[in-house]
Amino acid sequence: MGEYFVGITDKGKRRDHNEDTFIACEFFNKEFVVACVIDGVGGYSGGEVAAAITRCVILDHLKNLPADIIATLHTAVSAANVTIREERKKGNKQEQMACVLTCAVTDIQNNKLYYAHVGDTRLYLLRDHSLVKLSKDHSVVGFLEELGRLSEEDAMSHPRRNEITKALGFEADIHKINDFIETGQSPFLPGDTILVCSDGLTDMISTATISAILLQKISLTEKAKELVAAANEAGGNDNITAVLVQNNKQPTPTVALKPFERKSTTAKNPIPVSNNSSEEKPDLPATRKGSLIILLILFSLGILAVLLFQNKSAVPANNVVLKSVPVWPENDTLEQFMRMVKDSTKNYSFNRGASLLNVQKPVFISKDSFYIKGNGVTIISDSNYKGAAFIISNTAKHIVLDSIVFKNFDVAVAVQKSNVEFKNIQFINCRVPVLYQLSFTGTMISGLLKDSIFIPVSKFKKL
Repeated sequence: MGEYFVGITDKGKRRDHNEDTFIACEFFNKEFVVACVIDGVGGYSGGEVAAAITRCVILDHLKNLPADIIATLHTAVSAANVTIREERKKGNKQEQMACVLTCAVTDIQNNKLYYAHVGDTRLYLLRDHSLVKLSKDHSVVGFLEELGRLSEEDAMSHPRRNEITKALGFEADIHKINDFIETGQSPFLPGDTILVCSDGLTDMISTATISAILLQKISLTEKAKELVAAANEAGGNDNITAVLVQNNKQPTPTVALKPFERKSTTAKNPIPVSNNSSEEKPDLPATRKGSLIILLILFSLGILAVLLFQNKSAVPANNVVLKSVPVWPENDTLEQFMRMVKDSTKNYSFNRGASLLNVQKPVFISKDSFYIKGNGVTIISDSNYKGAAFIISNTAKHIVLDSIVFKNFDVAVAVQKSNVEFKNIQFINCRVPVLYQLSFTGTMISGLLKDSIFIPVSKFKKL
């Protein structure tokens, strides 16, 4: 398969020593690749010790990878926290040592990605020239940036940029604290690349610069070096660490349909014929030939009529041809969810920390009642998609959306009446989080309408 993972770390230009460390290695006969970046918390004595302890504990626990990977990662991070706190009790001027980390496990054979995260290190996924941040920053500034309250440029230069809200060593029994350890999974498709990095990289260069480097036609090692060099050129204020993993499997080739071989005649007979010469078969009787010709003419006229009818029905009265609606990307979770939306199911629960990427089509919910338990699922819009994530029909009576993160949507949720209950919903970089839409049965209206648009229900019936 060639080079498909690499890790690199650099102390930068302003630090005397490097408190970062990383893991980039294969496990279980190359079935899995682990990409982990651990950053000792600056300002606390012993940050590099905490990072080294965490690295050892993580490596030890990943020996159990064939089990539940998310549970294994969660247990490993919790164990690292316990070990750090035990070491802090010994004194040695390291009573406040701590670290942050992001650890990803890629299962390339099955096109899956799993991760655990605490702090302000980051996990990015590059797919089809689009770079998406999968992890959330556990810091005040990072939270404001994800809400859209701060631009990336302002966040990078904010004086409180490095103040984190979560780290290993800060709290005891973090396995008992709900969502202290962020976990998740995502498809990891052929051609995808993930980047795990420390804030020494993302505080110095923008996602646009990172994306431009990752899209270059160079090796992974060269890309990693380019990232570090760019961060140093921008100032190199902190230690810089980057781990890259690429799913370099070849996409499944599309099988081309073999065209029918047609007999070349002046009549351009549309019936497929074999490769055998016509002289090898006896001629059909004249009566059978005539009947066959009549049947062919009727068949051709029928096909022509169907095509004309379809073409006519596909063109509206104003002669503007409607564009076809793009489909959801293929994903086991999505396929299951869409089935549940359409059948008689009354509730659906996502796996904790799941992510739905590159959404290109709305989910249209019209059933009487439906409870969607997101468990922190992150639904991310495709960069070219300008529609809504969810559209709730006015025929629905009671829809509950619980613990869902909508990210990068022009409109996150469109509703047509007060039939939706929101619980723990987060909107990140969404121009309109909730749009209340009005539909009218007639064409004559009067009065003032504000912050709404006219959307007939019929527009969504075909979705």
